[in-house]
Amino acid sequence: MSSDIELFLKRNPILTKYIKSGLVNITSLAKYIKKSANLDQKTTVASIGMFIRRYVSKLPKITNRFYLPGYKPQLVIRTGVHELIFIKNKENREESLKIFKNISITKYFSCVVEGEKEIVVLTDYPIKDLLKKKGLKNKISHITDELGFISIDFPIKLREVLGVYNYVTQALFLANISIHSFHTIGGEILILVKNQDLIKAQEVLSSALQTV
Repeated sequence: MSSDIELFLKRNPILTKYIKSGLVNITSLAKYIKKSANLDQKTTVASIGMFIRRYVSKLPKITNRFYLPGYKPQLVIRTGVHELIFIKNKENREESLKIFKNISITKYFSCVVEGEKEIVVLTDYPIKDLLKKKGLKNKISHITDELGFISIDFPIKLREVLGVYNYVTQALFLANISIHSFHTIGGEILILVKNQDLIKAQEVLSSALQTV
């Protein structure tokens, strides 16, 4: 029983924060966990509630390893982002930069990430309109559409902190949120998740970054 309840609480860090703040009715939460975690019917609501209180009381006080004077974590989210992947060569590099340039003068978002083997274009520009350009679809090796985009504005100095990226990805892992892709640009972290996971991911990361 205890491992199932502990896993549920780890996957909902914002809930744990509210419990510690006294904002959650423990009995109601225990009833919900008993039903949603498929616990043994012999497990009582009272014993679940007792475990929750004991678990939360034993949580260590977390010190702010990522503290910088005057800094507050800032998250920006976008929905309906498309990921266009090109095999890296001279022609595709020119094409991806052309797409970026054309979208950048519109109201839509665009970003180019270049690696050793591939070039990725991220944009919320209407995908159907974008693919109307003759021959473009044949140059794209893979398209993933309807992604949720999260930008975390970290000061670049935080890159020196051991485990800073692990802390972010672990928070999403414990919340059972799959990361589609993860990029860093300077101090900024860009994360793509499934569109339906975007709001939960935002809540989890906001909670995690405010309590570190």
